[in-house]
Amino acid sequence: MHWTEYFCEFIGTAILLFAGLTGIYLVSLVNVADVIKYFTIGLFFAIGLVIVVYSSIGKRSGGHVNPALTLAFWLNGLISGIDAVGYIVAQFAGAVFGAWLAFTIFDWKNPAVALTLPGLDYPALLVLIVEVIITLLLVIAVFSFVSSNKSGRYTGVAVGIYIIVVTVLFAAISGVGLNPARVFGPDAVLMRFDYILIYFTASVLGAVAAYGLFRGATMGAQPACCKLCYKTDGP
Repeated sequence: MHWTEYFCEFIGTAILLFAGLTGIYLVSLVNVADVIKYFTIGLFFAIGLVIVVYSSIGKRSGGHVNPALTLAFWLNGLISGIDAVGYIVAQFAGAVFGAWLAFTIFDWKNPAVALTLPGLDYPALLVLIVEVIITLLLVIAVFSFVSSNKSGRYTGVAVGIYIIVVTVLFAAISGVGLNPARVFGPDAVLMRFDYILIYFTASVLGAVAAYGLFRGATMGAQPACCKLCYKTDGP
């Protein structure tokens, strides 16, 4: 067991949630077009992720801060079962802590805006499909970037850009969970678990599908690294 790495994932996920919810809080104060609102929210989550990935925290643990990514790396044999469990528990706990900080520090008029919720006019099946696809593409992108010596160091930046793009494109449909810890944090603090099963199911299906597709496309090759900052001297 690697307690330092678990603690890094806890702190990293807390930073990600706090940054993202800060963006949500700020746009809740103003009346702007949806595209600007979604871009801002995606940008704040992306900034939080990039800060974590390229900090000493991310260099130590890999900066997964997402149970779907940890699951995908475990399926590829790049992280042991016990460490995968440690990472995922730390990520969920960190998400709750980060969300709690955001709700404590900011004066929310309607805290429910921080929840990840489907669009009102979209069926649950469509929301599930969208979440599976965006999770699958996230994992495939990470696997592809970390498997190249040229692009590996840019994995965190690429994921940040991806978060912004999918938030702008799909937030109105699915809320863009993309990360079960991001969904769980605000849900746990506000005790609102209305749609959590959809997002959790989609994350697992997306990660498993991405693993299968990547293995098939590369004829069984593993990603070269399981750190979003790419290879470092540490384990």
